[in-house]
Amino acid sequence: MWNRVPPIQSLKLFDTVVRHRSMTRAATETGVSQSAVSQSIRQLEDFVQASLLDRSTRPMTLTAEGENFHRICIETLGRLAHTVETMRRTEKGNKNAVTVSCNLGFATYWLMPRLHDFTTDHPEIEVHVMVAYQGAAGLHDGSDVAIRYGNGRWPDGPWESLFAETLMPICSPRYLEDHGPIRNVEELAGRRLIHVAVSEPDWLGWNQYFTLIGEADIQITGGLRFGNYVQAVQSALAGEGVMLGWRSVVHDLLATQQLTVAFDAPARLSDGYFLRRAATQEGSGNTDRLLDWLRHQAGETLEF
Repeated sequence: MWNRVPPIQSLKLFDTVVRHRSMTRAATETGVSQSAVSQSIRQLEDFVQASLLDRSTRPMTLTAEGENFHRICIETLGRLAHTVETMRRTEKGNKNAVTVSCNLGFATYWLMPRLHDFTTDHPEIEVHVMVAYQGAAGLHDGSDVAIRYGNGRWPDGPWESLFAETLMPICSPRYLEDHGPIRNVEELAGRRLIHVAVSEPDWLGWNQYFTLIGEADIQITGGLRFGNYVQAVQSALAGEGVMLGWRSVVHDLLATQQLTVAFDAPARLSDGYFLRRAATQEGSGNTDRLLDWLRHQAGETLEF
């Protein structure tokens, strides 16, 4: 079996390249040379006997095989990491640990940047974040708290509302400097729009956004497409186009002026993020403290 599995280090470098869509930036993050990263990716492609990256595009993108391979890698390694963490907790008998399950974008851009404040105030509590890379986050995977996006009406409820979502076109300040302001919806539709191609039923793209603001007949031309929201955010930060900003994800990026509103026409949704605790955590003081903190942070989240 082992001779059919690529080295873990090559998978780590591959994931880093995918996140940055740049071998140079991946080399900077991992502390190796750009040529070493390039060679590792080539060796990985030789190993799987398929092209994983389309190097003809700028920035580089994943091929169909690369998209599927990256998803499988993240899901498999994520399950392995969670299993190891569960074993460690069981061995240590650590009753101060609380595991939170949520999706990738929420974890990356909302939860993780805030967790430092919680752990500083509560150093006795270990918070473990478990990312649901496919499907909805839930408590079936052994987590203590789940945060899920949708309408809140799920059969495994009840779910408590954390905050409703809002969509807004956003971009980097540099993009507006280079291409000028967007004055109307026709100009917006004609700009280089950044799309996220996912199969989640609750996910809304540009067509749905224009419908929500009363412009269902608008024609969209071209754009960039990515397989997940994290890649789309990186593209927007690089000044490559206009993306749909979800309130939960871009709050901090707007507050620090890394991104800015491209066209002031918010689409307010009835859907949002919901919270649920495991029955085994009823009466847990540590979980109570984390839930209270999550509610407070949700109340402080910027509204467009």
